[in-house]
Amino acid sequence: MPKKKTSKALMPTKSTAPTLPQRFAIADTEIRPEQFYRLPGRQPTERGPWSDEPGKIAWKDPETGLDCIILRQENGTLSGYVSVDLDHPLHAYNHDALPRAVRNASHGGVDYAEPCRNYGPEAVRVCHIRPTGTPSHAPGKAEHDDKWWFGFRTSHPGDLVPTGIKPDRYREEGETYRDMHYVFAEVRSLARALKAFAYRPVEGSSKPLQIGSRAIDEDQA
Repeated sequence: MPKKKTSKALMPTKSTAPTLPQRFAIADTEIRPEQFYRLPGRQPTERGPWSDEPGKIAWKDPETGLDCIILRQENGTLSGYVSVDLDHPLHAYNHDALPRAVRNASHGGVDYAEPCRNYGPEAVRVCHIRPTGTPSHAPGKAEHDDKWWFGFRTSHPGDLVPTGIKPDRYREEGETYRDMHYVFAEVRSLARALKAFAYRPVEGSSKPLQIGSRAIDEDQA
């Protein structure tokens, strides 16, 4: 029996990499995905706002030029990640050592800081693999990735964790599922904060940092 390449029902414990879309509508914009995966093994079984979301999407933020990822976790929630290059002043920083302006730029605060994960399936690792001249999920030799990734999760108090919930308890009082549109906006906020910090004024300057459209005083950094 021939396999259906785009079926999400195949191998429910594994990932599926459908044809990489040229455009993906999200939040109030469109992005050009560099990775796009379905993760049936991490998809909550109950029907909800997560049902039609991909499991992983990676792209380059056009405003900041930074690489970004949204990845579904084993508990069904989404996490967001942004990477910086070796020449970024925060490269190799632990998440708890970040300046406040960056640490608090995304939902719940940055709580992930790691180098590229160059092990395990590409569909679930926080790393960009771009074989030259081929889609990111195609076979081939991966480029070296020395980026440092910062990230955040959406499983804090008040966040709805969809895996394991009862059908009649999708929303406990005060709990909200942080969907892909929400996480995208938070990823973009983190990317702007990281970009702004790279261009922060020299010591002694009275000019505030600029993160997106919001000025931040030096004492918040």
